[in-house]
Amino acid sequence: MLGLPAATIKSGPLPSTLAIILSWIYVISSTLIVAELSFAVMEEDNLAEVSFTALATKTLGSHFGSFVALVYVSFIFSLLVACVSGIGSIISQLIPWLNPVIAHALFPFVAGAMICLLPFKVTDISNRLLCFIMLFSITSLVAIGLSVGRSSLVGSFLHASWSVTSILPAIPVTVLTLGFHVITPFICKIAGNTVHEARKAILIGGFVPLVMVLSWNLIVLGLVGPNHALIHKDPISLLLSVNPSALTAVQGFAFSALATSFIAYAISFPKQVIDTIDMIFLGSNRIQEANSQSHRGSVENGGGKVGFVTYSQMCNGDVGRISYSDISLDAKQGPGSSLLQSIVVPLALGSPVLVASFFHSTFSAALDFAGIYANCFLFGILPPVMAYIYKTSRKHRPLSNLFGGDITLLALVCIATVLGIWH
Repeated sequence: MLGLPAATIKSGPLPSTLAIILSWIYVISSTLIVAELSFAVMEEDNLAEVSFTALATKTLGSHFGSFVALVYVSFIFSLLVACVSGIGSIISQLIPWLNPVIAHALFPFVAGAMICLLPFKVTDISNRLLCFIMLFSITSLVAIGLSVGRSSLVGSFLHASWSVTSILPAIPVTVLTLGFHVITPFICKIAGNTVHEARKAILIGGFVPLVMVLSWNLIVLGLVGPNHALIHKDPISLLLSVNPSALTAVQGFAFSALATSFIAYAISFPKQVIDTIDMIFLGSNRIQEANSQSHRGSVENGGGKVGFVTYSQMCNGDVGRISYSDISLDAKQGPGSSLLQSIVVPLALGSPVLVASFFHSTFSAALDFAGIYANCFLFGILPPVMAYIYKTSRKHRPLSNLFGGDITLLALVCIATVLGIWH
């Protein structure tokens, strides 16, 4: 969402608005396929829930499931790098004399120490406070943009480029912003007992971030003006060049949005790395057995599981993502796993700091990788492929003909493949 205006500024408000809406339709269609597949697998295997990675293993086999887990680790790592880079840019602007390495390491160090050393309730309260700041900031930004930048907002609509090269860069970032495929199986668990209830939750819940993203995109494009369209800027630098009257609101929203994202990724990423290592080098049977035990246990304790990370019942919403109030990182781990975790956690949080500190434009590069390569493969190509394989291999238990059946599945695969190759 923070990087979106830099990708839409060349096309302008009207073309980018159309691109965002079409991208949302594509995302929701793919998400509904994941929901339908989740219910089919849960019914077949008599599970309370199933993870996205487990869906890949179920439909494509354990070896390909390991590959999907590896891509997912790369996906989360790239988003961690983007968070660290963005937060470092904001801190560097607020404290210009600070060493770049310290500027990028400051928040990850504080957040990492809080997560590792303090009770999780402290992290949860901090995350909720940041979410409140984020919502307050974007509300203030919209109000300021409509009052102070009214003339610039109207003037920005005069700039429109309908060429494919101007519109295309916004699509991967939009899909990345609006997508929530990885938590869709968990949504299926808490939304209701039928796929129809899950569809309703996905459509209504997915519409809220669409409105926020459209508002954010139009306000920022109006505040920065069309003159920046010819300037290749880092997205964070572009945001910080808005009208001075709105700068504080932009800084507050940017920092809080990046901080909440970093906390979520910092909690889940080390466990994801450990489980991926187990899956690849120790075999997937133990992981699948643990997943089955977790699924059976979740019926009793109201817990949830997304990817490989186990969550408790309480949760609070965020744009395109759910931030959970409890995450178990060490369930049923032996001494070897504890040693591995003590090595992985510092590397998982320290590596993004080094990458963001010594390589320029890592925010854009990380978003490009996450949006074009990992996101295109994980949440663009995989869902329709998994649905088709599951449907053809179980003719006695077919999926419903969602939006045209095989034609829709083929269309979604083609769109994701064309976007990936084109970019």
